[in-house]
Amino acid sequence: MNAALVLAASGIDVSPNASGLPGSSSLVSLLGGLQFDAELAAIAAIIIGAAVWALSSHSNNYQGASRGRAAVVVSALAAVVIGFGPSLIEWFFTFGQSAH
Repeated sequence: MNAALVLAASGIDVSPNASGLPGSSSLVSLLGGLQFDAELAAIAAIIIGAAVWALSSHSNNYQGASRGRAAVVVSALAAVVIGFGPSLIEWFFTFGQSAH
C-alpha cells in the first residue's frame, strides 16, 4: 500500500504548536538572540569591508579594493537573508502545508 494513501486516509493533521514541547519559549528566545548577534556581525563586516575598500582604493591597491567591495556586498546580502530568513521559512512551510 502506498504511504501517501495511508496518511491521506488516516486524516493526520499536524500544525505548529509553540507549547507542544518544554523549552520552546527558551528556544525562540535563543534564536532571537542568535539573529541579533548575526546582524551585529553583518554590520561589523560592512564597516570593515568599507574601510578596506576605501583605504585600498586610496593606496591604489586594486586587489584590496576588490576584496573590500566584495565584503560589503556579501555582508549586505547576509543582512538581507538574516532579516528575511524567518519570513522565508514561514512561506516555505505554508507552501508545503498547502500541497496535497
